[in-house]
Amino acid sequence: MIINLKIKKMNLARNFWDLSKSPKNKTRNLVTTISGIVLLVITILASFGVLTPGQSSELQQHATSLIGLVEAAIKIIAAVILMFKATDA
Repeated sequence: MIINLKIKKMNLARNFWDLSKSPKNKTRNLVTTISGIVLLVITILASFGVLTPGQSSELQQHATSLIGLVEAAIKIIAAVILMFKATDA
């Protein structure tokens, strides 16, 4: 019996920030990626004993709010740019 395995080539850059899949919500993939990286770093620091569990949960809350603020700032800047760049039909 021969088993045929097809291995799909994975493009990591495209998986992290693929604008073609969601052109209406361009920052969502980036926000998810940044949140995952921050969570991974906090988890690693907590597992090595650099942070206590209380500190890591508090840090996660602050990081989540900061990421939300950065996302809002990106949306505001994009809106201002579109105001001056848009042309009438």
